[in-house]
Amino acid sequence: MKPKNNRAIVAVVSSDCFHQAVVLWRSIKRFEGKSDFIIFVIGYDKNDPDYQNAGFTVVDATVLNPKEWHQFIFQYNAQQAACALKPLAILKALKSYEKVIYLDTDIKLFGPLKTAWEALESADLSLTPHYYQPIPYDSCAEDFRLLVRLSGIFNAGYVGATQAGGDFLKWLWEQTKHNCIESIWHGLFLDQRWLDSAVALVRRLHVVQDRTYNVAYWNLHERELHKEMGRYFVNEELLTFFHFAGLTKESDFSPQKEEPPFYELFRDHQKELACAKKKLLVKEYPFRHFKDGEVIDESWKEWMRRGVPELENIQNPFLLKRSEREQIEAAMVKRPLHFRPKLEREI
Repeated sequence: MKPKNNRAIVAVVSSDCFHQAVVLWRSIKRFEGKSDFIIFVIGYDKNDPDYQNAGFTVVDATVLNPKEWHQFIFQYNAQQAACALKPLAILKALKSYEKVIYLDTDIKLFGPLKTAWEALESADLSLTPHYYQPIPYDSCAEDFRLLVRLSGIFNAGYVGATQAGGDFLKWLWEQTKHNCIESIWHGLFLDQRWLDSAVALVRRLHVVQDRTYNVAYWNLHERELHKEMGRYFVNEELLTFFHFAGLTKESDFSPQKEEPPFYELFRDHQKELACAKKKLLVKEYPFRHFKDGEVIDESWKEWMRRGVPELENIQNPFLLKRSEREQIEAAMVKRPLHFRPKLEREI
């Protein structure tokens, strides 16, 4: 069946965070009526009625990498896996749509993505920088300035693409397939640092120059957020979308005498998430344990990611028995700490 629209918004989410996708969808439905919404779920259950009755397209994320699914998903936690699959999700959507925008599910729209869609008329790829003005020097914020800088030029919560951007997305997948990890001091921050290469690899790269896009805690130094008549404004312009990444609880904020609109925005979003979650069936992320119930230790994930010989030919590592795991653990004890059999996989 041919899609109704020529553009789509896509996202990848783990099953235990599906309520985030529901909240994102509500804002898409309000402001992006001419855009289809497709969500790829890691840990999808075909018998879960929440997926069948979502009101948007819900797809099992295994379709993105079916041949190597178990080996791939074993090496990552839920967040890493979602970020790593991002280029494949966009490429999958581009088979049916002329323009695709990827949004993280911790984003909420407050207005239409008009600027982004228009930019993709002539661009192959569209990205948003973390900020347009450097974070002011403050001895108390020096670590924060460095952290944001090391996180990359662009924020990966938003990626716009057309079919002409396919080559870069394929290259990006080759990087995130095994190197989508958080090792910021080694130059890796999930899929984000790889986006820096778009400056050289994408012929028609569009860098969003709109401060109402991707508003987040890391760029509030240059964006004055305020509420007027029930709507949020950024530097006197209507807010397009806010990115709640890194903010999970009120204790993330420092108490102030006068509460800024940002706090209210965050609290409203938290209430909306909680309400959405209550209306859904309880969802567990199924890839945290071996089949016998034992929790998968981080060392096991790292061994798989690095491609150690003992795991290389095991199609489904989740099925490893306790005795088999003990043999592999005994072999790994004899290995050097930073044993790296495949040099293309970063440490």
